[in-house]
Amino acid sequence: MKRYFGSGLLLLLLLIAEFSSAAKAPGRWELLGTRNVDFRNDHHRIELRLHEGRFRQIQFKVKDAPIEVSNLVVTFSNNQKFSPKVRHRFPEGSGSRVIDLPGERRMIKQIDFDYRRINRREGRGKVEVYAR
Repeated sequence: MKRYFGSGLLLLLLLIAEFSSAAKAPGRWELLGTRNVDFRNDHHRIELRLHEGRFRQIQFKVKDAPIEVSNLVVTFSNNQKFSPKVRHRFPEGSGSRVIDLPGERRMIKQIDFDYRRINRREGRGKVEVYAR
């Protein structure tokens, strides 16, 4: 009897763990791309393969140097464009607010953004773009 009870309890715990991880999966942030900002250019593009998924929100993070990001343009798989207002100075280690994409989950073709350095002495920076 104890053997069946122990096996049943183990099975129940495994099922609970599986359902809880499956429920969290849609909310995970996925790294779409990283661009090293060398400050020689003032524009970058992150191109995505169309099989990478459908997303409702994007967010980007700035690392290694402060950067001012502006003119963000998200191009979807149907070539429709979305341009949220994000002109902002980001200190090193910070990131953007969560940006809601229009409509239901969408496939992203590419993300373009303009930037400029804030401080020449800070060196090269990095911009990472995430989506969920």
